[in-house]
Amino acid sequence: MIKSYLIMKRFFCEELNNVISCFHDRIMSCCSGQIGPVYFEAYKGQKIDKNLFLDIKHKAFDLLNEEDIENSPCKGCFFLRERKETDIISDKFNLINVSHWTQCNCGCIYCARMLDSKGKISQKTEKSGYYDFLPLLKQLYKNELLDRENLTACIQGGDISVLKEFEPVVKEFLKQGINHFYILSNNIKYQPIVKKLLDLNKTHFTTALDCANAELYYKLKRVDKFNDCINNLKKYAKSPNSINVIVRYIIIEHFNDNIEEITNFINLMHDIGIKTVEFMIDNKYLLFTDLDKTPMPKHYKELYLHFEQLCKEKNMNLHLWDKTRYVVDKYLLNK
Repeated sequence: MIKSYLIMKRFFCEELNNVISCFHDRIMSCCSGQIGPVYFEAYKGQKIDKNLFLDIKHKAFDLLNEEDIENSPCKGCFFLRERKETDIISDKFNLINVSHWTQCNCGCIYCARMLDSKGKISQKTEKSGYYDFLPLLKQLYKNELLDRENLTACIQGGDISVLKEFEPVVKEFLKQGINHFYILSNNIKYQPIVKKLLDLNKTHFTTALDCANAELYYKLKRVDKFNDCINNLKKYAKSPNSINVIVRYIIIEHFNDNIEEITNFINLMHDIGIKTVEFMIDNKYLLFTDLDKTPMPKHYKELYLHFEQLCKEKNMNLHLWDKTRYVVDKYLLNK
């Protein structure tokens, strides 16, 4: 039976259309917390088949309609919206998440990768224990699966300073064609190449500090590196494009979920020259909490509004990650 798409409501997702995520255990469409279509269940350096990628993507879009949505792994995702006539399924990705390693030089108590890294804290630079990303990247470019002119590479996962491939991967992106980087790091080790990208206005650099003192930092991160992070932030803040340095404050219940610590954090960031800060609710908490059934702590609304007000007073930019923005709008501000 031929389905009548003229009658059925259809849905669209920018993430599914534009994003490819290279994790340590699989290559898939996005990292919204949904499963989404998976291109490789366990990637171990296999040769890339462009037609396979596109076939999986198109089949995923075929399920995004009223009749078939129950069979879609994307069901319930906050990124879904009603499809427009102008929406076209692209043959290329314009955002690639690079997150193929798990080793890290700190052990944040809220890290979603703790099970994968087994809580191990690693200080030496090494290769991923899963696969080399550079050969995969070259294949993706060769198969014209990446939109060179509009591409953003989001490099995240374990910390960049313990990944041997980090600089070679950045240089390959620059060689092949890329518009911008979005680099996440715990900022324990200063990265000259990151400062260079900032100076060229080629990257946003995000780090989660989550507090304003060494004692609480150690409780959250399990390493005594607070002063290192502050000194590195001061170096990045000297860039003419320091507005692209984003320092996160991740709300962790019973640790930093109070007005005093937020105030100290904003004051410290202002004093050392940071222009952009981010309010974020612990993603691990969001992934495993049904907010429709289990209300968020009541004081989280007060914390967000206080954070927002301090940013206005200090003339600092307030950034919200997509999922936090969705949660803030739906579960905090509308209550």
